[in-house]
Amino acid sequence: MPREVFRLRNGAVLVADRFVASTAAVVVAVGVGSLYEEAGKRGVTHLLEHMLFRLPGFDVDEAVESLGGTNNAYTQRDALFIAFEGISESAAGLAELAYRLYSNEKYAEEDLKKEKDAVLSELRQTREDPSERAGELALRALFGDSDWGAPVGGTPETVEELTLADLLEHKRAWFTPGNTVVVLSGGFGKDAVDMTANLFGKLEGRAPSKKTPSKGRGPRLIEERRDVDGVYYSLAVEVAAGDAAAAHILLYGASFHLEAGTKSILFNLVRNSGVAYSYYVDYDAVGDTAYLAVVVESARSLEEARRAVEEALKPRSPPGYRLRFFEYLWRSSWRSPLNRALTLAEYVIKGGDPLRLEQAIEDAVKAGTAWLEGRLVQRGEAAVVPG
Repeated sequence: MPREVFRLRNGAVLVADRFVASTAAVVVAVGVGSLYEEAGKRGVTHLLEHMLFRLPGFDVDEAVESLGGTNNAYTQRDALFIAFEGISESAAGLAELAYRLYSNEKYAEEDLKKEKDAVLSELRQTREDPSERAGELALRALFGDSDWGAPVGGTPETVEELTLADLLEHKRAWFTPGNTVVVLSGGFGKDAVDMTANLFGKLEGRAPSKKTPSKGRGPRLIEERRDVDGVYYSLAVEVAAGDAAAAHILLYGASFHLEAGTKSILFNLVRNSGVAYSYYVDYDAVGDTAYLAVVVESARSLEEARRAVEEALKPRSPPGYRLRFFEYLWRSSWRSPLNRALTLAEYVIKGGDPLRLEQAIEDAVKAGTAWLEGRLVQRGEAAVVPG
């Protein structure tokens, strides 16, 4: 059955991506993240994501497992995602549960304290992990003290000061129909579509106009010395975006060629050359801004890591065998209702057409990294080094 897109009368978007599968996924995406937070309330979206699962007198995890499913949630710079996957016959129940989390406004202060402690623990782990720290610092080196340079989860100082009133104000402002995308994917029936359309079609309100996230010029290089074995290096480059959805998919394709498989660019330049064993790629695109970052973990020297990443980011057209390898990975991934639902939700929340997603991805993979030619705006580097 072809994918269907329903634009509900209140402005909410429902994507029904039905295909033969024994499981079904329900993903709700809300168009708000760290880029739209006030500087003094950094991390409010991420903390709200944690609190969504705290319904007083109701065990969300037990309810999900009784429906034969699992749940998760994610916060990005421009969106918050609530994700469920379970046996196909429970799809309508999972949609109902997703709506209950979305619409609930009753939270307990004691639950806020528990979730705040959990978030603060996450933030400490990020700061203590030299790999994640290098990636975070590279964005600050690139964009400076700005919305784009700030960490998605906020800082311990800002999170500590957040109140229940802050979370409710944030939720009431942004959890509105015109700012919401719901995706059903996998083996669901008409009952799940009807249930989702009826529940999310009842929503009211309008989100505030989104500001243009600030971005500055950072110090270009941030170096942090600590007790580590090896060098953790990151290079982040701002990319001229134009259209966020299109740039996001192009970066998706570039990321595949940079890091996936034993013939990837970074495998050849970093692993095969002995510079380091592991690495990862991070990217995002919102509005007219996009970035691509590469992190090399526990490298034997800073200069070798820097040279390898510089070489990796040179524009390249992919050889034919890489396209066949991507086809293998894509077929494997695209059988998962949850992977499909999350990919669709992220694309739509950035303004993409869900009916054109597969074609956009195919085109992006064929483009490799050649499209980066002439589109790099500025750069920032970070290193966590022994000392």
